[in-house]
Amino acid sequence: MFILDGREWRELHRLPEGRAAGGAAVVGDTLYVVGGIGPTGLARAALALDLRRDAWRQIPGPTPREHLAVTAAAGRVYALAGRTAGLDTNLRTFESWKPGTRRWIRLSPVPTSRGGTGATVIGRTIVSIGGEQPGGTIKLVYAYDTRTRRWRRLPDLPTPRHGLGVVSLGRTVYAIAGGPQPGLTTSGAVESLTLP
Repeated sequence: MFILDGREWRELHRLPEGRAAGGAAVVGDTLYVVGGIGPTGLARAALALDLRRDAWRQIPGPTPREHLAVTAAAGRVYALAGRTAGLDTNLRTFESWKPGTRRWIRLSPVPTSRGGTGATVIGRTIVSIGGEQPGGTIKLVYAYDTRTRRWRRLPDLPTPRHGLGVVSLGRTVYAIAGGPQPGLTTSGAVESLTLP
């Protein structure tokens, strides 16, 4: 793993074990790697990298799954949706974890099951975008208010896709690239939605 330090990339200590199809988020000075597939199957533990000391440790993991979305808001790490194997095993599972606690807390499920999904945060609102399912890619976009603990529907994604990058700047969410059909497909779409 590398970080951009000034004008050069600097390599950090490698993960203690291989990981694919997981997600990552930062809270304070710690990078969390959550979910995904490890050397023996679905990862049961999450990993935390102290960015000041460049040292990894194992921490409790959420419900084991892959192709989930991971983000952070208000000092908590959130794990959204994902799947346990193929497209027909998508989940609605939504959990959060406060650093230093022993277990993840189950929250109100994501309104629709989705794997290969993305998420970002605007203030205290988590935005869940895209994914894939047996019937195709997912256009539905939802927002979760971390204060009221309620989901609401946002305007649909114009180009439904999975495996997309999702980031925010200010009040605007950007959905970048991804696959417009289930499986290995690609798109150059970049679309945005500004929240009021």
